[in-house]
Amino acid sequence: MKAILILIITMSIGLGNVFGQEYSLYSNDKLSIESVYLQGIIDLNLHLPETQPFSGNTTKYPITIIFDSQHERTYPLIINSIDLLTSETQTPESIIVGVPFNFQNRLYLTSSQKRGNDSLSGIERMELFLFNELIPQLQNKYKGNDYISFIGHSRTAFLVNYLATKRPSQINLAVSLSGFFNDDPLSLNTFYNFLADTTNFLHKFNYYYTAGTSLEEATYLVQLRNLDSLLRNKSTSENLKVIFSETPYANHITNYWVSLPPILIDAFSAYNSILDSWFHDASKAEDIDNPIQQFNSDLEQAGKSIGVNLNPNLTHIFSLASHYANNKQDYKTAIKFFELGLDYFPEYLELYVEIIEFYKVLNNTEKISSYKSVLREKAMNSLYLTEAEKQEVLEYLDEK
Repeated sequence: MKAILILIITMSIGLGNVFGQEYSLYSNDKLSIESVYLQGIIDLNLHLPETQPFSGNTTKYPITIIFDSQHERTYPLIINSIDLLTSETQTPESIIVGVPFNFQNRLYLTSSQKRGNDSLSGIERMELFLFNELIPQLQNKYKGNDYISFIGHSRTAFLVNYLATKRPSQINLAVSLSGFFNDDPLSLNTFYNFLADTTNFLHKFNYYYTAGTSLEEATYLVQLRNLDSLLRNKSTSENLKVIFSETPYANHITNYWVSLPPILIDAFSAYNSILDSWFHDASKAEDIDNPIQQFNSDLEQAGKSIGVNLNPNLTHIFSLASHYANNKQDYKTAIKFFELGLDYFPEYLELYVEIIEFYKVLNNTEKISSYKSVLREKAMNSLYLTEAEKQEVLEYLDEK
């Protein structure tokens, strides 16, 4: 019965039922904003992480904004890549927003062009939309935190560079794929001087830029190699991390998606190192006296390295609980990991089922009764279980 119930709960509270989507750990929604700065309604792609609907009030998520989501083939590849990296704990769950452009507005919103007697250029309007309208809504309505990533390609890579110079204190990760520089509003020398000025980086700021090595990418590659050459001989802020890479043989559009996964793996390497060290560092495993305390410490250290308060991934919780239960028969520690998961995701019902099952092994009837009572209340109030599924939960809870 327990296995069947977990399957029912997992399928019911999974994002496929909550949102309807084609990704494993992220929704595939739309977000429409009537923008004062863009002077109209803009329809955005919105991808919320699996745990977001079931998270506690204090659980917040990094925000990742990806430009050029109008690309019907490359953009889904990017989201699928992030989906996979999240499931493998290579990256933390984040709130992802795709910003589309079209032939009419892409140049205007990424350049110093002005319309009529407007005092603001298109790129200035885009900046104000992002920081005064979009990001505040993601933080206030969808539990976004202050860790902001921007990812852009070609003209929108230029936009990423521009935003970096204007808002370095509000951006944590800037990814410029096949980007370039113009004299107005941002030249290569101006951008170099920005990166070289240590006073611009009072907190951690990661900047990644790439180009392919195909003939199609030659113009971008020359500029970016020039920037790389300038930076190699310059001492920069200890808070600044700058990484340049070339994607062998990649064409212009190919470089948009194929170079991104290695960048994200590197940017969040400290997060991935948590499980990696637990399962593959024998000396560390021998020295762990208090597993929960050690995991919290590892999560905190990873957060300091990256520059954000991090949540555990469900893969962390289930992997470590399974490790202690199945390999060490330490059911109390397994329960503590599931309880830790509840601190972050109190509405994720499968965690309660796992705790109940382990307390059954320990013959702790008081705890079984207590957690069954909580699960009963949450299941009956769930927005994601059908009446038939709620009945299945009740039958499980009424088992002797």
